[in-house]
Amino acid sequence: MLGTPWIALALATSIALLTTRHRTAKRNRLLTEQERAMPPSTLSRTAVVVGAAGGIGQACAHRLAEAGFSVVAVGRDRPGRADRVVAGLSARGSGPGQRHQFRACDAFSLGEVGRCAEGIVRDYDSVDALVMSQGMAWVRGFTPTEEGNDKKVTLHLWSRAAFAHGLLPSLRRSDATSMPGGPVVVSVLSGGVHSPYGGYDSDPELRESYSIKNAADMAGYYNDLFFDGLARRPGNEGISFVHAAPGFVNSNWGTEMPWFLRAAIRCLQPLGKSTDECAELMVDPIIKASAQGGSLGGLRPPSDDGMGVYIMNEDSTSGNLTMEHTQNVVQSVWKTTVDVLKRAGIHLES
Repeated sequence: MLGTPWIALALATSIALLTTRHRTAKRNRLLTEQERAMPPSTLSRTAVVVGAAGGIGQACAHRLAEAGFSVVAVGRDRPGRADRVVAGLSARGSGPGQRHQFRACDAFSLGEVGRCAEGIVRDYDSVDALVMSQGMAWVRGFTPTEEGNDKKVTLHLWSRAAFAHGLLPSLRRSDATSMPGGPVVVSVLSGGVHSPYGGYDSDPELRESYSIKNAADMAGYYNDLFFDGLARRPGNEGISFVHAAPGFVNSNWGTEMPWFLRAAIRCLQPLGKSTDECAELMVDPIIKASAQGGSLGGLRPPSDDGMGVYIMNEDSTSGNLTMEHTQNVVQSVWKTTVDVLKRAGIHLES
């Protein structure tokens, strides 16, 4: 009966041991002093951060506030959370023109995600960056949301597709004077780390062959494929879509796991990077794109045609797609995503 938790523990241990090899390496210098000194009042940039109430998402939101962005923090509603989140953002960045806001959204509900995105588009003419880090870690089987989708896959995949698609109108209106490198969308999950999911055709929503590994591989593989398809859609040529891997991070990850497994993970987590260190790397392409002569730093699309999704390693360098990443599979996963979101009243182009 303990087989599954011990497999997960072994995986967490392996990740921690691999991560320690990088702890003494000197981190890349992500911003020049000139970029850090840019007055926030000249930026007029807006970033939406989903999962901003804690962990990696909160750290990303704080880093973007420091860089002069007005941050729309999205997270589940809790008593006092909105005031606490906005106060934390204001402490990191309160320059002229900066206006931070918390928007409550339960990302388990795709319908609610769609309404949240619509509200942001209605209230913000342009959005310059979107960061999504919402997620969960547990060892249960398929657990349906009220809409019938698996909870874990919904957070790691379907809700991210819904947010990115819903915010496209505002992302497309990002001004080149404020974002010389163009708007950037970052999905923080498992870019370059996951394996392909072979059931994309036979069990595309993971209803028949659910396992911890399949759920992880499917979410990562589909992030690659969906955002590659989205990047190639007409009208999105100026938006950079990045699927990033955070590495092993000393965060609140694993709160949904059984107590004994959670305790073991907490013992290992000091070996990982801090959430602030992780955020500095995860939002690097956004801050680079906002600088004069903006680009995404050293990131390059891994596809042969130089188009589509970017894959980013935990140190903000370019990663690789899986060998099974083909445009035929992109179209298959796009169709599946269209079907899933359509059931929630969200309509993608087929």
